Amino acid sequence: MTSKISFSKLVRGEIRQMNWLTAVQMVVFVLFLPFRAMMSMAIRQNELMREGVTSYSAVEQFSRHVGLGHAENTGLILICGAVCALTTFAYLHSRVKQDFYHSLSLKREELFGVKYLSSALTFVVAYLIGQVLTVLVGLFYQALTGQIVFEIALASLQGILFYLCSYSTTLVAMMLAGNFLTTFLAIGAFGVYMPMLMLLRESLESVFLNTKVEIIRSLPSQLRFTSPWAWCLYSGSRAGITSRITGAEKLPTAGDLCQVIAITAVLTLAVLALYRARKTEAAGSALAFPILEPVIKVMVTVPVSLVAGLIAYELTQAVFFEVMFILLFGALACVIIEFIYRMDIRQVLAHKWQFAVSITIGCAIFFAYRFDLSGFNTYLPAQDEIMAMAVSTPDFSSYIAYGDNGEIVYSTSYRERLDQVEWEEYDRIYELAEDGVENVKEYGLSDAIYDQNVNGVYIKYHLKSGKEVYRYYQIDKELYCEVMNELFQDEDFREPYFPICTWDEETLNRISGIWVYLYGYSKETLLVTDKDTVNDARTEEDLEAESEFADESEAEELSDTTEDVDEEGWYYVESYSVLDITVPLYRLSELMEAYREDLKEVSFEDIYYSEDNSYIYFYLDSTYQSDDYPVNAKFTNTMALLREIYQEQQGVNRQGLL
Repeated sequence: MTSKISFSKLVRGEIRQMNWLTAVQMVVFVLFLPFRAMMSMAIRQNELMREGVTSYSAVEQFSRHVGLGHAENTGLILICGAVCALTTFAYLHSRVKQDFYHSLSLKREELFGVKYLSSALTFVVAYLIGQVLTVLVGLFYQALTGQIVFEIALASLQGILFYLCSYSTTLVAMMLAGNFLTTFLAIGAFGVYMPMLMLLRESLESVFLNTKVEIIRSLPSQLRFTSPWAWCLYSGSRAGITSRITGAEKLPTAGDLCQVIAITAVLTLAVLALYRARKTEAAGSALAFPILEPVIKVMVTVPVSLVAGLIAYELTQAVFFEVMFILLFGALACVIIEFIYRMDIRQVLAHKWQFAVSITIGCAIFFAYRFDLSGFNTYLPAQDEIMAMAVSTPDFSSYIAYGDNGEIVYSTSYRERLDQVEWEEYDRIYELAEDGVENVKEYGLSDAIYDQNVNGVYIKYHLKSGKEVYRYYQIDKELYCEVMNELFQDEDFREPYFPICTWDEETLNRISGIWVYLYGYSKETLLVTDKDTVNDARTEEDLEAESEFADESEAEELSDTTEDVDEEGWYYVESYSVLDITVPLYRLSELMEAYREDLKEVSFEDIYYSEDNSYIYFYLDSTYQSDDYPVNAKFTNTMALLREIYQEQQGVNRQGLL
């Protein structure tokens, strides 16, 4: 039995043999951490000296290159973890080396512990030296604060945990594989297989489940669950120091660190269990555990078959060719995998039953989507199962949702918008859903339904069981307008579509700007009510442009472009000109009141299917996010107020007061 002292001696001896690995990592981290920070500080100082600036925030400049929140540092650490694992346990792929190590008077667990700990220490020493030198650079440039020192220390702890996580993940791939080729393939599969499946699933659903309403998620938040490496990259890039993230600290919490520790612990225990079960004769084979061969073949062949089926569908939309593509490419994938297993061309057809199983599963999944065997597109719950329904369309272009407590939430998700407009008296909305389902049954996936006589509509079913179902349908436009015109007469139904109707004082205080964009109206003649005033309001540039016309009739035609006037007295021209009006914030209350009054008079069809729709944008919190509302000539009170505001501004301009 080996004592603790002899174990430490073995670790020290192993570290001495791996001095080259320590040196390489030290060079890498010195260049990536202190040297990068030093070069950044020096370059910035030289730039400021040339510009004549004598003082600047050295702390701010230094903080950009140290501490937390650097995805490139995390990526480098993960690479180091993979490289160290591959070099330290490379003997697993050689029977001779395995026989030597396993002949030592050490248990497998002790040998594993020596290798694991020694290679981890090579990283820890190199990484911590790099971080200490980074602190010295900050001290030299007088850019060091207690906050930065704390975050460098926290980043060091987080980096060590990321290294161990990457190290253990790579070891899992090495334990399952028997040679370097399959090891590298396994490492690649661990990194890209799950994202590939996610992309494939999204592709199948977007092509065949045409009534699905997408859930808007950020790409990093989706990918973080696909592998331990992705989790580390997501966690490492989320946190940043206070000076970089204005007004708020974003430090990794104890829970974040514990999650990485838990993942690493589970992976390490899995590696140790595989190491104990792994046989020496597995070295040199494709897989260390032959029982995995058919499983991996199915896992690879099925996605290949599905991709082939999608390609055939997009090219031909013929079932015969879809089946042929699935069979051909599925069989080809099986042959390639079998060749990697055996490295013998004569044995590529040795396991025909695996071919049959893989291709059958691929066909079953593809055609289940292809013919909607689950009934996803034609789903229509019974009315007595429904508690409430909601309806929305792309015409409702507001990007701001309002929570139950009045909190403003920026979102582009139609699901969240539907959540805001649920309606318990849903009989007419159910008629829309029935028409949408009938159109799906009649037209299937054909593009024939997508014409000017239909309208894309989002519908939500809130069932009494608590389940919430979202669907997108193509609905007859005439029916849609009829139903919405009727429903919009009810103020309780209409108000949730226009949050402006329920803005409280707190929301009003958050509005930082109001812009109105009126499309198709002349910039010079809009908002005036008689022809003489129109001509007087025209600018010198317009008059000069007219004088350049050689043909007097053309000049006359230009001068008469404002004679068309609608029933409200608004002059306009047939053009794509846009008038930009800035509404003073002190007139916000008047604008809101006028808009609310107009909503009581206009119909849904007048609002969203007017030929001259323009928009009012309310910007909040000094950001680019805005809540936008349609406006046109039917909004008589609102347009009258905008006319008044514009006339006042034009009058001030002509008097030279602006």
